[in-house]
Amino acid sequence: MNISKLQGLKNEFDLAQLIATPPIGDCPYTLFLGAGASVSSGIPSASGMVKEWQKSLYKSIKRIKYVAEENFENWLVNEYSIWRSQKEKDYSQSDYSLLFTYRYQQTLERKNYIEKLIEDKKPAFGYVYLASLIHSKRFNRILTLNFDHLIADSLIKFYDIKPINCAYDATISEIDLSKQKPKIIKLHGDFLYDDIRRFDDMMNSVRMNLFYQQSLQENIENKIKEMTKGYGLIVVGYSGNDKSIMSAFSDLLKNKEYLNYGLHWCLHKPRQLGKPQEISNRLLELQQTYPNQVHLYEIESFDKLMEEIHLECRSEIPKVLLHPHPNNLVVEFYESVRGGSSEILSDQMRQYLYTFVESLEKINTNEYSIIKAELNWEIGASKRSQGDEEAALQFFVDGYVLLEEAMKHNLPLELKVKALRRKSGLCIGIAKLSEKGFEVPSSTNGVSLPFFEWQEALDEAFKVIDEGFDICQQSGAEQIPSPFKRTFSFNGCCAYSLKGEWESKDSSYNQANILEEIAQKVIPYIRHIKSLDPEGEHIAKLVKDADFHYLYENSPIVRDEISI
Repeated sequence: MNISKLQGLKNEFDLAQLIATPPIGDCPYTLFLGAGASVSSGIPSASGMVKEWQKSLYKSIKRIKYVAEENFENWLVNEYSIWRSQKEKDYSQSDYSLLFTYRYQQTLERKNYIEKLIEDKKPAFGYVYLASLIHSKRFNRILTLNFDHLIADSLIKFYDIKPINCAYDATISEIDLSKQKPKIIKLHGDFLYDDIRRFDDMMNSVRMNLFYQQSLQENIENKIKEMTKGYGLIVVGYSGNDKSIMSAFSDLLKNKEYLNYGLHWCLHKPRQLGKPQEISNRLLELQQTYPNQVHLYEIESFDKLMEEIHLECRSEIPKVLLHPHPNNLVVEFYESVRGGSSEILSDQMRQYLYTFVESLEKINTNEYSIIKAELNWEIGASKRSQGDEEAALQFFVDGYVLLEEAMKHNLPLELKVKALRRKSGLCIGIAKLSEKGFEVPSSTNGVSLPFFEWQEALDEAFKVIDEGFDICQQSGAEQIPSPFKRTFSFNGCCAYSLKGEWESKDSSYNQANILEEIAQKVIPYIRHIKSLDPEGEHIAKLVKDADFHYLYENSPIVRDEISI
């Protein structure tokens, strides 16, 4: 991997304008998706998997149960390269390939790992936007290295579009390319199998049978050729470390029949401010060899790129999301029955229809209120970070009122925990803005809160946190996800730290006594976080959180507890 300060990189907006320029239906660009496109849907990226395998290796070598982040990073810098040099088959082998084949040595083991990763994953915003662009005839051809089915799921679920799929083990000649339906072409990459070009074992009978007597490399190249002949290619979520893929790109760039609209490669912007852009050696070589054909873009994420293109192309958001009731399965089935050829319904059929329609009345509006309150919190936090604190406070208040109403009902355990979790954060958010001098407003529906000062808001937060914390200690709490449990302790630490910080501004308070009292309050929370956090990642986040800064900096008791 080459680390370089690349100059003059374009961004999402530039690429969005490029896509929006040609007439609707022309679709001169094929989209190529790597693992980074599915991160927001809960599937780890290639680099994320590498880090997981490195930690697993570290545990195995050091014979330890828990990983201290600082110790792991030191090992990664000083010792991992030694292990790597002893295990790698050649100097150019990637960490991805080396660790994957070391951790899961058999093809079926790697296949099982991938299948577990993608199980039950649902499309996030990036794929909804992409589906809208396909529906609007801005994209028609997708090449993907991903094993998930998120593109097809989005098209079917949100637009009732059934795409043409070309599986990993199918040849491109098996599908009808003349049809206008969107085409999803699966590529296998190097990660499921061994590094293809290096081992040169194409004559292996199992693989030959799997790919219908056609080598893996030829299968890849033929698929990419058909999808780029006379077109351009936009690459997103892919680092360029597969020899097979990059060799195919290199061959295409030498031929004027292919990539006529260029190769447009999206690099993810480094999260750390000031950190240089990382680019694979193979990609850098391609860009330097073909500077007029290979164009680099720096993007925040796949989702953000798709959003910019969606907005620039003015593609439609799915009606099923904007108008869920007229577009749900019950209504669709009812209208299908009524409008179909089966005009004579049996009594049993009528009874079933009645039962189906009646079920619409059972939609859990409390759950929707909790979801909306979650969004109130997120939008409010975003408004606050942008400096629009009055708007943020209004969102926080509206979210709190929604949860107050929802919690008047007898909620199932998981819903109750979700509501308490978010309610604690909303109370802290209201307290922070109240302490800054903002007057707590009524909700947009005219409902007044039971508190108006930051002290009262924090007291409400403590009450909610204690209730949630107690629920998480009871029998039956095993079904509550660890992140939900952890939030109560995390928010408890932050809320008590804020209380200490704000009270210390009053000269009548004894700071030493305040710190001692608060430290004793948060120690059970710290221990709870550590019990749910064997890797120490969330304790590290707590230490860095601005709301916890006062207590961590001023209480030796708290620092000692964290360092144990």
